Amino acid sequence: MNLSPDKPIAGLLSPLFALRSEDDLGIGDVAGLRQFVDWAADIGFELVQLLPINETGNDNSPYNAISSIAIDPTTIHVSPAAIKDLPEEDYAAITGKAALHTLRTGPVKYAGVKALKRALLEKAFDNFCARDIKRNSSRAKKFRAFMKEHGAW
Repeated sequence: MNLSPDKPIAGLLSPLFALRSEDDLGIGDVAGLRQFVDWAADIGFELVQLLPINETGNDNSPYNAISSIAIDPTTIHVSPAAIKDLPEEDYAAITGKAALHTLRTGPVKYAGVKALKRALLEKAFDNFCARDIKRNSSRAKKFRAFMKEHGAW
């Protein structure tokens, strides 16, 4: 994008948690962001800006991040279609225990959303370890390389 004071543009600012979709898990995530960007472009906006998406502490404030590097796990779109290591059966078993209707209505229930997404991500990681780490696949090697390179944080 070539920004210039000679060519004004219009844009939108939004907190990611507010970009809710019909199938979210109680908080806006990158899937909702994709929809928002498409909608904004369709009506002529040229820029979308987000509040910080770094991992937050117990107050859930995007301005009180506990990491300057890590994104908040709640921003990850967690579904069988989005995460290779999360089959539909595991997703259904975990989300079936959650009060999805309650999580999806009203204000964000951070504790419930974080617990649900963590359980889903941990199950996907367990599946990855059982399959890929166990047989030292190319994905496992890439994961180990990533951990080595970014282990400091």
